[in-house]
Amino acid sequence: MNSYLMFAILLALALLQSTVMPRITVLDVHPDLLLMAVTSWCLLRGAQEGMLWALVGGVTTDLFSGARFGVCTLSLLIVSFLSSLGQSNIFRFDVLIPIMVIPLATLLYSGIMLALLSVLGWPVDWAQSLTRLVFPSMLVNTLGMPVVYLLMRTLDRRTGREEIAW
Repeated sequence: MNSYLMFAILLALALLQSTVMPRITVLDVHPDLLLMAVTSWCLLRGAQEGMLWALVGGVTTDLFSGARFGVCTLSLLIVSFLSSLGQSNIFRFDVLIPIMVIPLATLLYSGIMLALLSVLGWPVDWAQSLTRLVFPSMLVNTLGMPVVYLLMRTLDRRTGREEIAW
């Protein structure tokens, strides 16, 4: 995929995540487009491209976020690496795989973010965060994942595979 196209898509996702998504509330939480897109890309293209998406998308989101810089990036990098373990040429176009992966990715992503914020001195009420934020987010992201995954799969098919050199 062309690097400029990747940056444009990730910038658009980060802007949407920061401006539009806070206005969309389901079960008192907001869908996490960037997490769904990065997880989808990991499943479609593997660890190397998925982690690049996580790095660029995470840094961009951190720039727009009120939280400590790097919290989103580190959380997305860890989740993208683990999500890419679910990538397989046999199952990569099966929509059921992302639906099974996204709840775990959301739980891990949210857990890492909360742990990092806690370590950095932000007060974290774990019981309330899990019941009012993490578990509803798992459900909302699971419901939104088929749409995001199908869009990412279309992008994958149209852009083809290119090697990304570090």
